[in-house]
Amino acid sequence: MSLTSDYSDGVPVASYCLSTLAGEVLAERKADTRFYSASTIKLAVLVAAITAVERGELSLEQELISTHTFSSQAGGSFSFEPEEYDVGMAAEGATMTLREVLGRMISVSSNEATNLVVELVGFPAVMTALRACGATDSKMERLIGDITALEQGLTHEVTARDLCRVMGAIVRGEVANDEHTELMLGWLRAQEYPVIGTELSTFAPVPEWGSKSGWVTGIQHDVAFIFPASSVAANSAARQGFLLAICTRAYPEPDAAELIHALTQALLGPLLEPTP
Repeated sequence: MSLTSDYSDGVPVASYCLSTLAGEVLAERKADTRFYSASTIKLAVLVAAITAVERGELSLEQELISTHTFSSQAGGSFSFEPEEYDVGMAAEGATMTLREVLGRMISVSSNEATNLVVELVGFPAVMTALRACGATDSKMERLIGDITALEQGLTHEVTARDLCRVMGAIVRGEVANDEHTELMLGWLRAQEYPVIGTELSTFAPVPEWGSKSGWVTGIQHDVAFIFPASSVAANSAARQGFLLAICTRAYPEPDAAELIHALTQALLGPLLEPTP
């Protein structure tokens, strides 16, 4: 069975890009195919925000007002339904620091947190972040949950290659200084909705990893950085490691997850698990 939705044309397709941490592509399939991004676009929002912090335009300790209602790119506003709320966010009207909001955006994929950050930095900054990381085929044109704008053709798109490029720029320390790089890696390591990572946890020895997943009806993606257990360098940027992005469309969620697990095993197993 294949799934058709606002984000899926019903034609099953999977793509992947596997590279070294330095960016050398080791394996790929349809790596430049564009997909609706789901929450993987939040990596670019993170880069935009941390870049602004690095320039002194924002502070991680500045306070943002929690809300469920946001401006639509189509005009007017929209609100999340109560069942869509991130219960870990502050009550509506209360404040959270930018540091706390960014953490929830990445580790628990909070949509409210994401929209707060995008409204703070602006869409041009997100696009600039994508291009600065070498992501040439990705875009973010509306807030998460802005269905009216979606109906007018505004969307988010990524490719497997672009996801590797953004993740690689973060991990290699090209986005921020050492302190902020480790902060971002910590949020990625704390991912509460792993797909690639779920399979990596079955490896022996288990590698170090962090990831950003994304899913909506008919869409399931994940992108991860992976450090072999044998990598002992103190500086993450100096470690030997890998980047893996897998994007799927039109598969039911359990089937998409199984496909991502199988590809993770096939692509990374020979690189990470010792030969008997």
